[in-house]
Amino acid sequence: WRVVTALIAGFMAKESVVSTLTVLLGDMSLTGFMTPLSAASLLVFTLLYTPCVAAIGSVKQELGGKWAVAVVIGQCIIAWIAALVIRSVGLLLGFV
Repeated sequence: WRVVTALIAGFMAKESVVSTLTVLLGDMSLTGFMTPLSAASLLVFTLLYTPCVAAIGSVKQELGGKWAVAVVIGQCIIAWIAALVIRSVGLLLGFV
């Protein structure tokens, strides 16, 4: 739930993902929370998932609401697939 909350906060601004995750983890270190492979998958997902609200607003203004929704859904799917590939290749190569 912590990662999902941080990603939702990142919808406002991508840089807030890290700060929100830091606040939610509290005293727990990130290395105790997830493996390096999970962190790499999260990094790829965070870099590729939906852009911030301002960018979506620009898409809506320029192309319309249907395109804005398509961009959000499409980029989330692309991000999920890329993170899945990173995790699958990492597991295949023995990174845990």
